[in-house]
Formats: sequence, structure tokens, C-alpha cells
Amino acid sequence: MPPTDGDLARRIALLEDRAELHELVAVYGRLIDDRDVEGIGAIYTADAVFDSTAGPVSGRDAVLDYYRGQLDRYGMTYHYPHSHTIEFTGPDTATGVVSAHAELAIGDTPFVVALRYLDSYRREDGRWRFHERRALQLYAAPLAELPAVLQTTLRKRWPGTEPAPADLPEPLPSWRAYAATRGSAG
Repeated sequence: MPPTDGDLARRIALLEDRAELHELVAVYGRLIDDRDVEGIGAIYTADAVFDSTAGPVSGRDAVLDYYRGQLDRYGMTYHYPHSHTIEFTGPDTATGVVSAHAELAIGDTPFVVALRYLDSYRREDGRWRFHERRALQLYAAPLAELPAVLQTTLRKRWPGTEPAPADLPEPLPSWRAYAATRGSAG
């Protein structure tokens, strides 16, 4: 049976929401790289939470203070999303997983980060925004060290810190189960 007009309208609205969320993720990287702090604020909800290496910060103002502090550490940056999956949890809420990379200039050192963002989105004032964004790192290292870094679990190599375990993938149940069947840790 063909979809009813109401069914079709709902499906079109869902496609429009999905397209807006994909655009939100793409715009995020451009705003970061352009140092558009006002624009960054516009894509987060008033009660947003951002969680990364330094720990979670809550509220739009605290999120923007976090970004200002981080952006002051870097020269040029380039953030780019690869894949983005979305699950709608209500008419104005959704979750998403974004695989991404970031290239950073830290002093004279080119640095590369592989990320998986765990997102929660909420429609606020008629626009989809980030409500929660958690950045998990698969690796973070000077570009010249990347081949060696990929051979260890200590893949977080931020300047001024000791090498630390990566956030992913080793803690994932699927990774551990696979490794157990292969007789290895990963």
C-alpha cells in the first residue's frame, strides 16, 4: 500500500532533520577551524555539555571558554568528519556517532587526531543543536610518530603529557571479544 499523505510528510520531515544534522556536524569543523566562537555558541544548546581530554564542561558559556582555551594552544587546524550515523529518539531529540580526524599545528609540530564523537542533539528554537558532545580519541600524535604510535595502546601523545591509553577501540566489548578469540589483547 502506498504511503498516505501524512506518512509522506513525516518521512520528508525526517529526511530534512537528518540533512540538518549532517550539516550541523560539517559546520562544526568549519567553525572551529575559522575560530568563529560566536558561531560555535550558536550550534550548542544553552545547557550543552562538551566532554573531551580535559573532562566535561557544562553550559554554553563554559563550553565556549573551553574552546577558547583549546584554540589558543593551536596554530592552524583542520577538522573533517568522515561518517555520521543518526538515531532519532524523539521528535526533537536524536543521538549520533561521528568518525572524524583533526589536523593541528602545535608549535612547529604537525599533529593528527582520530576521533569518534558521541553526540546528543536537541532541537532548540527551531534548529538542531549539539546538546552533548563527547570526543573519544583513537589516537592523538605528532604526524611523524604516527606509524609507531599505531603499534601500541598508548596512542594519546599530547605535548607535555606522558603517553596514555587511547579511548577506543580496546575498551569496546566487541574489540575485547574478538581479541579473546584470537589470543591477543588487540
